[in-house]
Amino acid sequence: MSAVSQGTAWTRLVVPVDEIVARVSGAHIALLDPFLPVDDVDDGVVAELRELFSELVPFAYVLGEPARFPDGERYLPPQPVTVFRRITHSLRRAFPESVGPATSLDTVVPHLSVPEACDVPTPLEVHAREAVLLVGRGENETVLASFRFGTSAA
Repeated sequence: MSAVSQGTAWTRLVVPVDEIVARVSGAHIALLDPFLPVDDVDDGVVAELRELFSELVPFAYVLGEPARFPDGERYLPPQPVTVFRRITHSLRRAFPESVGPATSLDTVVPHLSVPEACDVPTPLEVHAREAVLLVGRGENETVLASFRFGTSAA
């Protein structure tokens, strides 16, 4: 049986890709999916996430040419990929109780899922300015919190 039980609502942490949301609804790159059960997300978790993300500097990256996972899912890889891998790895260290996939820097595959019928011109320069904590999917998706990068008072 999976560590993610069926009756529980799970959160996920993503970086929105606002530049292409008109072409790909809800466009994002997942950092941890799943993250924590929604019932485990309290003010302390949100404060810790806010602090972690405030220490990141907003950054530009490029969405590369479309690729496919072995199951056929089409995606755009962000370049450089190491930035996303490091963020995911930092999240796993800060929240070892999260149930997201294993996060060795070599095994994480950051990506933007793209529907078959969607045409996104690539390469495309985009910007990461925040992370978002979500619950639900599609029309049932709710933003629980947003975390701007580079807002620490240092």
